[in-house]
Amino acid sequence: MRGAAVEILVWWAVLMGVTVLLISSLSPVELLVAGVAAAGAAVVVRVMRRAADVRVRGTAGALRAVAGLPLAAVRGLAVLTGVVTGRGPGSDRASEPAAGRIRRIPLRDGADPGWAGVVLGWSADTCVIDLPDGRAEAVVHSFGAAPGSGPERAVARRDGAR
Repeated sequence: MRGAAVEILVWWAVLMGVTVLLISSLSPVELLVAGVAAAGAAVVVRVMRRAADVRVRGTAGALRAVAGLPLAAVRGLAVLTGVVTGRGPGSDRASEPAAGRIRRIPLRDGADPGWAGVVLGWSADTCVIDLPDGRAEAVVHSFGAAPGSGPERAVARRDGAR
């Protein structure tokens, strides 16, 4: 019961903080409405999370992957912009658009495919196609010439298998 109260309080604080940031001028009525709405939403979030049986697990490499997201986003946007304008990797054929590559990325031990798929797909030039059941791997399509962005290095197995 104590864990439930702490979880609801944390969700309430996050939702209340976001709401307060988005309101331009705070009055007591707006704070009251925001507090009640955040409390209701926090309870709903907990109930939905428990119904979906969502648990954080398999966090190996998560911190390194999250740290690499901003650079991966900028790099992916640059690659995708190059592909769209005809100056990116694989766009040397004038009549055909760049096709990209489909690759299998084996995930490191302890990396959950759910969050690994999110960080792998963060880059604009990469799309996660599949996270096969029963196998610790991700199938991605990417335009980038050289695989191995920060998030990919953080979640991929280190034995070099691709």
